[in-house]
Amino acid sequence: MNSPGARVDDLRRRLQDLGAGPAHVPALLRAWLEARPLGSGKRQAEHFFPLAVREALPQLSQSLQGLASVRSEHPASDGSVRFLVSLCDGQTVESVMLPRDGLCVSTQVGCAVGCRFCMTGQNGLLRQLGSAEIVAQVVLARRQRRVKKVVFMGMGEPAHNLDNVAEAIEVLGQEGGIGHKNLVFSTVGDLRVFECLPQLRVKPALALSLHTTRDDLRASLLPRAPRIPVAELVRLGDAKVCSPASVNRRARKWTADAGNCGRALALRALTPCGP
Repeated sequence: MNSPGARVDDLRRRLQDLGAGPAHVPALLRAWLEARPLGSGKRQAEHFFPLAVREALPQLSQSLQGLASVRSEHPASDGSVRFLVSLCDGQTVESVMLPRDGLCVSTQVGCAVGCRFCMTGQNGLLRQLGSAEIVAQVVLARRQRRVKKVVFMGMGEPAHNLDNVAEAIEVLGQEGGIGHKNLVFSTVGDLRVFECLPQLRVKPALALSLHTTRDDLRASLLPRAPRIPVAELVRLGDAKVCSPASVNRRARKWTADAGNCGRALALRALTPCGP
């Protein structure tokens, strides 16, 4: 379980192999995602879980704890706290606790997009994070304080690790107890995203990382991002992800910040697409 690229589905299968039933697996996932001891809850473990599951709980707990650990913490004056997170193979990623119960998580070790202003992509993509490694960042943060919103906006491009990110979104939105609109999928723009997100049972919000409204400047700032015009990205976000069939409410929030040594405009379109 605590191997590079570990997935939540690996944990589900392991529990099922031990004899865990449809009621047992979600209960154990909820305990893990709420940073509680496995087997804890309203029902006593000895009266609820099969014997084989109960006997395996100490080893399962150790495996889950081995997925990720905090190597160092770096608090900021605005109330945010940046974590340097060690993975089981010695690689590191960053996650950031945000004010008002938010958390920004990483989805890859490194990144292939190669944004000119970003340190993460300088060495390219080293490996994908498994869905369990993504979720483990939430568990680490919840050991310190409440987390009610998760943004997939840390190291890596979520669209390049779509299966694992989608799996993390679904478990966080179900067993993790996080509202759909409080799960935010950030992307520089990839056509697969606009097809995938509406099909998920958990409907996340979408953040388009535009960085500028000029297509030529954007191509220079994001040299390996898909060549999709900004206007088309926004149209796809509205038409595909925010279709009337998949959402109850539409909204868009634009924020602009100076970036690229003050010469480029960093622009995000945040479109909540949860129910």
